[in-house]
Amino acid sequence: MALVRATSLTRRMLLGLGLPMAALALLLGLGGALTINNIVEGVNDRILGASARAIAETLALEDDQVTLDIPPSALGMLENDARDNVYYSVRAGKELITGYPDLPHVKRPPVDDGAIVYEYARFREFPIRIAAMARQVPRVRSLVIVEVAETLDARRALRDRMLGALAILELLLLGLLVLLLPIAVHWGLRPLETIRRHMEGRRKADFDPLPLDHVPNELRSLIAAVNSLLARLDNAVQGIRRFTADASHQMRTPLTILRTHIDLLKSTVELPPGPARQSAVDIDAATTRLQRLLTQLLALARAEGSREAAMSNARPTDIVAVVRGVAEEQAPRALKSAIDLQFDAAVPALRVVTIGDLAGELIGNLVDNAIRYTPAEGVVLVSVALDGDAALIVVEDNGPGIPPEDRPLVFTRFRRLDRDQAHPGSGLGLAIVQALAESIGATVLLADRAAGPGLRVEVRVPIAPAAS
Repeated sequence: MALVRATSLTRRMLLGLGLPMAALALLLGLGGALTINNIVEGVNDRILGASARAIAETLALEDDQVTLDIPPSALGMLENDARDNVYYSVRAGKELITGYPDLPHVKRPPVDDGAIVYEYARFREFPIRIAAMARQVPRVRSLVIVEVAETLDARRALRDRMLGALAILELLLLGLLVLLLPIAVHWGLRPLETIRRHMEGRRKADFDPLPLDHVPNELRSLIAAVNSLLARLDNAVQGIRRFTADASHQMRTPLTILRTHIDLLKSTVELPPGPARQSAVDIDAATTRLQRLLTQLLALARAEGSREAAMSNARPTDIVAVVRGVAEEQAPRALKSAIDLQFDAAVPALRVVTIGDLAGELIGNLVDNAIRYTPAEGVVLVSVALDGDAALIVVEDNGPGIPPEDRPLVFTRFRRLDRDQAHPGSGLGLAIVQALAESIGATVLLADRAAGPGLRVEVRVPIAPAAS
């Protein structure tokens, strides 16, 4: 089977958006650098060309000699903070009229009157930029070429400043990209996070469809598929619950008849010691265990199927009275097992929003478990108190307790620990407690008994608004 590597949607979106945007920023930076270079070259070339034109406009012919009068502004316009060196030469054909005789000629001199050519060259080991302009002087056969050159320090300084500013802008842009892109991706994925929190906050048996309000169009098909799956799961779970309840009900009547015949046999026939008598004892014990199992299966099915009823039929209930009633009901059984069953209420009355029967069944299962696992002459304490905005119901015993590593397991159906093998049971007691707690909106916590060995079970039920 091919291995599927887990991927992060956030990471994919960050890469999918960040890489193209970073590439775009890089392209914009390169384009900006080229534009800056062209602007710097264009501006300085225009100044250099203007200087050559200013010199060329003074050319004249006197006494068959080409003369010129270089105005101060012609070379002054090339002055700058970088103190570039400025060179010039004026030639008529191969004849130098004035200027630097060793100034390099442009490789492709202009051939039309007024045309200007720009070239890079090296002069006295320094790179220079040359502007060469052709001027036709009347009665002079060849074109007069005016060349003005300057070193490149000012150009480089201006280009470096502009490129530095561009680099700062690029870094700011990338910084904003790094800062804002995760925020934008998180904002875009917020509907998924909302759905996740909604799903995590649900109860275990809540199969109600997810709401489609304010769901982005891209997620509607996914939510519709999830709702369809939830509906199918709900139907399957309801079918299992109905089967369990129906099967348990169907078996109760034969078991009741069997129990009646066993009791009748025990009361009318005295079997002599031997295999037949032992078989009768085993049948009696097995029937008792099976009856208890069916009773617990029915209780579990009722607890798991009562969530909707609990949501709609919950009423303010005096939980102190409910717990006191459970303690009084369990007192004869505790007395028969030589268990000291105690009840303590820190408040005379405490109203919670719940269904009294379900809450009583929950506490009854806890007290039943405590009596079952507490040795003779032991103590089971049932107490009620107000703890913040909840009623705290505690059932404590001085039995063997449950190791911390096993506590998450005991709420699993039919899960029995090694210490339970000596006691009859099916492993459904705490599973029923958990199902009932979920039905009435309560929480169950297992802990060690404070004074010595034993188990402490804490049940918290939200109090009614009027009680707060």
